[in-house]
Amino acid sequence: MFQQDLDARQRDLAQLSPGTDASIGGGCGLILIFHMHEDRSLSVTVDDHDRLTAALSLRPRETWIPEHQQRLEHIRGVWPAEVVKTAPMTCEWRLGRKP
Repeated sequence: MFQQDLDARQRDLAQLSPGTDASIGGGCGLILIFHMHEDRSLSVTVDDHDRLTAALSLRPRETWIPEHQQRLEHIRGVWPAEVVKTAPMTCEWRLGRKP
């Protein structure tokens, strides 16, 4: 996941509304897909490519989106400036990165 992926996830979450989807992850690992229903409950699908797919329904607190936005900001602060894809489904931090 790259910094621009975090930007996209924040935009997706900010625009999540009944009848729409937002996703997090993909590329080098799991992808989580959130679908908001009219009653504001969520269907969450966890997909690990060919290994596992699981789905669940939940009714989160009304503050879950701002809380998740805060978590993304924290991740942005500790995530390396550059992640290098070294092979299919394999990523690593660029050597010499600044914390």
